[in-house]
Amino acid sequence: MPDIDTPYGKVDAEALQTLQETFDTFAILRVLDQLDAIRVRCCDPAGLRDDLLRLHGMAHTVINGAALSYATSGPTLVEQAEAVIEELDDWIAVLRQAVRTLQPLERLRSGYE
Repeated sequence: MPDIDTPYGKVDAEALQTLQETFDTFAILRVLDQLDAIRVRCCDPAGLRDDLLRLHGMAHTVINGAALSYATSGPTLVEQAEAVIEELDDWIAVLRQAVRTLQPLERLRSGYE
């Protein structure tokens, strides 16, 4: 099928028809909600940024012999690293799903294969 003009540029007419029948545009808003949750956790005063700073301080003390910069009560260095890694892995999974959600829109590109 040929391209069709839309208010937002030309798109592949066949892909548009398919997406009109199958694509849930509210999925984009669900992606936005997920990104908002990540943003809050990332930027919150007790968020990942602080977790990474704590991890750095702990690692700097243990690996480089620096003075203590955080209390020794609470998570161990390994526990802190595991928690940060687990959270980042979760975010990666969320972001990969977001990409999969949005990829069908690429089919609108003229000549997309």
